[in-house]
Amino acid sequence: MRLWEVNFEVHRKLASLPVPGVLVDEVQTLPSYRLEGKKRKEQTGCQFVYTLEGEGRYRGRGIEHKLLPGTAFLQKHNDPETAYYYPPEGKATWRFIWISFFSETSDKIVMELVDRYGYIYKLPRDRGIIKKLESYRNLRDIIQVLSPLAGAGLVMEVLTALGESIDAKKESDPQSDLIKTAQRFIMENLDKNIGVAEIASLLNISREHLSRVFKEQTGIAPLDYMHRKKIRHACHLLKNTTLSCKEIAQRTGYENANSFSRVFRSLVRFSPAEVRKNNYYNEFL
Repeated sequence: MRLWEVNFEVHRKLASLPVPGVLVDEVQTLPSYRLEGKKRKEQTGCQFVYTLEGEGRYRGRGIEHKLLPGTAFLQKHNDPETAYYYPPEGKATWRFIWISFFSETSDKIVMELVDRYGYIYKLPRDRGIIKKLESYRNLRDIIQVLSPLAGAGLVMEVLTALGESIDAKKESDPQSDLIKTAQRFIMENLDKNIGVAEIASLLNISREHLSRVFKEQTGIAPLDYMHRKKIRHACHLLKNTTLSCKEIAQRTGYENANSFSRVFRSLVRFSPAEVRKNNYYNEFL
């Protein structure tokens, strides 16, 4: 049963920007309540759901999660690997608030977030985006007309809150401290020819453990991260000094100019000489 809802209307939508659809405060008490992605094939768009009271259940990619107060999930409506439902043994009312959104890019955005962070998140109710969503009860049953940017801004507030919850979790994670130390060591030794095994040894862990945790925390392998930072520094030297390619290779820890040039071209898609001449390089290295 829906306690209240707010519908959003965005005029002159921009295809690439996410558009909020409906915001709902809902309660469920029946064991028969179950929504499965594989049965919503025709329903496009995405959904953020946050438990306010009681308990629900969520299944994503074969793993079941308890949806206790403060727990949220993010998904595509028609993701066949998902389902959310009232627990079969449940006795208390499950109350949750949810917002739907859609665009040409929203499915891709959500699945990238799911692939990296998973479906489940923890958020405080008394501040931030949840408090803002609950405040819409004062506007219930009134269509909210938004500009494309205002509509996208509301959706991005939701997604940003999820990112902040992940970052907060990482801040208190010893694994995060380990990777920060590794990153700092790499940045302080860009001029040296060091390997992943050497970094792992300095941290008193195995190379395999470092590689696994580094990828989990940053989304990139430590060796790839090292190459990117070295080549970014090399681009700076190409643009701001008259050092030769051989000298820059030495200053970025490569064995020789050929090795340096090979890695440089693989990442930048241009040769060092072309970058120097055209004053261009990939800012996202």
